Amino acid sequence: MKTEVPSLKKLVTATLIALAVAAAILVAFVLPAEYGIDPLGSGRALGLTELANATEKPSKPIVASTPAPAEPARAFINPMLVPAATGAPTIKDTFIAERRHFQFDSREITLAPGEGMEIKYNMKKGAGLLYSWTANAPLPFEFHGEPDVKPAGKEGTDYYESYELDDARGKTESHGTFLAPSTGIHGWFWENKTGKPVALKLVSAGFFDWVSENRKKNVTAFKPMDPYVFPTHPKIPDEVIR
Repeated sequence: MKTEVPSLKKLVTATLIALAVAAAILVAFVLPAEYGIDPLGSGRALGLTELANATEKPSKPIVASTPAPAEPARAFINPMLVPAATGAPTIKDTFIAERRHFQFDSREITLAPGEGMEIKYNMKKGAGLLYSWTANAPLPFEFHGEPDVKPAGKEGTDYYESYELDDARGKTESHGTFLAPSTGIHGWFWENKTGKPVALKLVSAGFFDWVSENRKKNVTAFKPMDPYVFPTHPKIPDEVIR
């Protein structure tokens, strides 16, 4: 059986017809569906331009349905009065809730002439500390903190933030309430600039996880006292004042 080979003219004609059909499909169907380009109006008639709109990027990114991270604790108290139509008004933001009950710490320290030392408390942001310290001679001091997360560019440095500084005359006592502005360690550096030993007493109660002592180039972490595990309640009679 003899096979007839198509002539060059037939091959060219078939190729041109295929190109024309492909171009027609491109203009009539592909461009409207993929890119929204509709020169012939066939895309609108057949609803193909809607496909192009569906493939565009959404106006809002799609994110996985994961729980939002917990909002960090407030590092301040800002009472706000909310009037009520009837009954007592409400005052919001008067306290900061904590994870667990408070801890207790009490120390008596004797600083040698020329000696300096630090006592700091590891606290979460917004945690409170009630403190009272006294000394039998003025002690220059700085009340400061070292956040766990340092500002950009300060990583790996001896970065700290100062809250109160008296490095000249010093004080013999200080009492107050402190709210931690950041998660980290917060406390005092005292220095005995006198020529004799100075006795320092520090009492603190608040929401801290451990106590840090930096003395004579040694840093030690201490566990705070838990008032709920004391053997008995202090047996001190009430003193009637009125």
